[in-house]
Amino acid sequence: MGKYLLRRILQMIPVVLGTTLLVYALVFALPGDPVKAMFGDKPVNQAVAAQIRAEYNLDKPFIIQYLLFLKNALTLDFGNTFAGQPVIDEIGRAFPVTIRLALMAFVFEAVFGVIFGIISGLNKGRWGDTVILIISLLLISVPTFVTGFIMQYLVGVKWRLLPVTAGNDPGFVDLLMPAIVLGSVSMAYIIRLTRGEISSNMNEDYVRTARAKGMGRRQVFMRHVLRNSLIPVVTYLGQDLGALMGGAMISETIFNVHGIGYLTYQSILKGESNMVVSIVTLLTLIFVVTNLIVDLLYAALDPRIRYA
Repeated sequence: MGKYLLRRILQMIPVVLGTTLLVYALVFALPGDPVKAMFGDKPVNQAVAAQIRAEYNLDKPFIIQYLLFLKNALTLDFGNTFAGQPVIDEIGRAFPVTIRLALMAFVFEAVFGVIFGIISGLNKGRWGDTVILIISLLLISVPTFVTGFIMQYLVGVKWRLLPVTAGNDPGFVDLLMPAIVLGSVSMAYIIRLTRGEISSNMNEDYVRTARAKGMGRRQVFMRHVLRNSLIPVVTYLGQDLGALMGGAMISETIFNVHGIGYLTYQSILKGESNMVVSIVTLLTLIFVVTNLIVDLLYAALDPRIRYA
């Protein structure tokens, strides 16, 4: 297990470095001058602009900027924003909001995805299965921002069941609609995955053997079919938890949730390269660590993975 863990950790290093380098290069290549953007329509004093560029290393070549960022990031020093606020403080204020949003979306997709997947799998070919499959296909096909605007209009404006926007300090009710929108696509995938596994396992030999021995249909399903069917679902959920935090940008922007996604969007508009790359670095770490935990759980259960 120790060698397997070390190998997986070493594999994480080039992933994180490659991601940060790619994002830093994309932000560096964005058109426009972030220093001029700070002043807006006001005239820019060249001496002040040169001082700001020197302070934020904007006057240095791309690779030097990137290496300086990596050097400081090792001590969790991500620098300051153009407004003079420490980047780590801005992330610290936004991060708890995104964590709450992602956890709510995770619970929503896991609970309803498995429930509707079970219903669909047990009623394969019937009208209920067809309706669930059509809804899940629509959720996968329709872009998230379209789903968000439809939810805002119907649930928030027309029916007035939930708040349309969340704001600075959102509570559970404020985050409920953004969480549903964020988790809707993953829920659709879980429905189809659960349905396929259950309908497949129901025809396995061990199910027929258990039924032939006199075991009831409900007991066979709970003790054998469901447990085996949920293995790939748990794998997907473990990997999706990290992806939800990275995918929160669209939902947070639509519903004005001041979390990591909203902060990233605003930082891109302002050309805050340190902020954007710092956020992406943290999200990448969360994603790879989540995948590592899932891999370790499987390695503990299956020796073939440990010694592969």
